[in-house]
Amino acid sequence: MSFNSFEYLFFLPVVFILYWKLRSYSQQNFFLLAANYFFYGWFSVKFLLLIFFCSYADFLLGLRIYENKKYRKLFLSLSIVMNLGLLFIFKYYNFFIQNSVELLGYFHLKPDLLLLNIIQPIGLSFFTFQTMGYNIDIYHGKLKPTKNVIVFLNFTSFFPQMFAGPIERGNDLIPQFERKRIFDYELAADGMRQILYGLFKKMVIADKLAVNVNYIFLNYRSLSSAELLLGGIFFYIQIYCDFSGYSDIAIGTGKLLGIKLSTNFRTPFFSKTPREAWSRWNMTLTAWFRDYVYMPMLYKNRSSTLWRIFCTLVLLMLIGFWHGPNWTFIVFGLLNGLYFIPHIISKRNTGLRRKLLYIRQQPALSGVSIFLLFLLGSVTTVFFRSPDVTSAINYIRRLFGLNIGEPPLFLLKLTPLLIIFLAWEWFQRQNDFQFNVTSFGKPIRIGLYYLVAFLILLFGIFVDQTFIYFHF
Repeated sequence: MSFNSFEYLFFLPVVFILYWKLRSYSQQNFFLLAANYFFYGWFSVKFLLLIFFCSYADFLLGLRIYENKKYRKLFLSLSIVMNLGLLFIFKYYNFFIQNSVELLGYFHLKPDLLLLNIIQPIGLSFFTFQTMGYNIDIYHGKLKPTKNVIVFLNFTSFFPQMFAGPIERGNDLIPQFERKRIFDYELAADGMRQILYGLFKKMVIADKLAVNVNYIFLNYRSLSSAELLLGGIFFYIQIYCDFSGYSDIAIGTGKLLGIKLSTNFRTPFFSKTPREAWSRWNMTLTAWFRDYVYMPMLYKNRSSTLWRIFCTLVLLMLIGFWHGPNWTFIVFGLLNGLYFIPHIISKRNTGLRRKLLYIRQQPALSGVSIFLLFLLGSVTTVFFRSPDVTSAINYIRRLFGLNIGEPPLFLLKLTPLLIIFLAWEWFQRQNDFQFNVTSFGKPIRIGLYYLVAFLILLFGIFVDQTFIYFHF
C-alpha cells in the first residue's frame, strides 16, 4: 500500500490507536515491528524474508565490529559486501552485463552472458545505505551498537521511511526506539499538518503534472520549444512534489508515533548556487554520500583543486547512478558535478569568491541567480526523465531550436496553481516543512486545513499513483 492509497487510509489510524494503547516501550516496539513487516509484506512477502535476514545479519555484524577489535575490518567488509552485493544483483547486474556485451561487440566478441529476470525489492537502495551507515559508524567509534534486536529491526524497517527515506543514522533513530514514547498532542498535530501538505503536493501537484509531463516526453519530436521548456519545468516541479511529498508524509507519520525523522527537503527551488541546491534536496542521501564516500576520498589530497573537482564529479555521478541502472542518471550526475566547478575554484580564487558572494548578497542579482538555476535544473532533469541519453539530447536540441511556437492552453491551465504553490513555498521557506501554520490565528489555521483538504478532494488524482522514488 502506498501513502496515497485507501488501504493506507485505513492502516494508519488502526496502527495509531493500537500503538498508543500499549504501556511499555517493548510492547510498542513489538507491535511497531509487526506493523512494519505487515506494511512491507503487503508489497511482497518473499522480499520481506530477504529484508529480515539481511537486517539480522547486519545486527550481528554490528556487534562483532564493536566487540572484536582484531577482526572488525573483516566484519565491516562483510556488511558492505553483503549490502552492495544485494544492490548489484537486484539493481545493477543486468546493466553491467548488457554494457559489457555491447563493449565486447566492438571487438567482434559475442560472449554468452546470462541476464537475470528479477524484480528489485522496493526500498532496497534506502535499506542498504541505512544499514551500511550504521556499521560504518560503529567501526569509526561514532556509535555503540544496540543489543536489542527488536530495536534494530525497527530501525531497519520503520514503515514510514522504509521505501523512500529519509535515510536515518543510528545515532538519531535508534535511541528513540530504546525508550517509551509518550503521546504528544502538539507533535501529533504537527504530524497531521505535514501529512496533509504532503498529500497535497503528491496528489494535486505531482500527479496532475505527471499527465502533462508524460504527454510532452512521449511526443517531444512534434512539439514546440515552448512546450518542451514547460515539460522540463513541469517535471522538475513534479519530482520535487512527489519526493518531498513522500518525505512530508513519512515524517508526519513518524510524529504521530512519537518518532522524529530527519528533514529531507528545504525549498531547493530558492537556492542561489548548485551547491546550496544539493544541500537542500534529498538531504539525507546527499549527506550519506558526502560523509561515507566524498570525505574519505577528499582526505587523500585536500589541498589540490583538481582532486576536489574530481571527487565532486565522482560524488555526483554516484548519486546519479544510485537512482538507477541507466546512463541517463550518470550523465545527470556528471552535469550537476560540472556546475560545482566555479564554487570549487572560488575557494582558491579570491576575486571569483568575492564576485559570487556579491551576487548572493544583492537581492536583485540573487533573484536572477535563483531563476536561472531553476531553469538550469529544469533542463538538466530532462536526462533524469528520459529513457536514454539519445532521447534526452534530442529533447534538449529541439528545446533550443528555432521552433518557438506557443504552448497549448491545456498545458498553461496549471500555471496559476503552480505560481500560488511556489509563492507559498517561498513564504514558508524558513520552516522545516512548508505548512507550519502554528503562528496563524485559529480561524485562519482551520480555514487553511479545510482549503487544502478541499483542493485534494477536488483536484487530487485518486488513482493509485506510485511515488517516483519507489523505483529507486
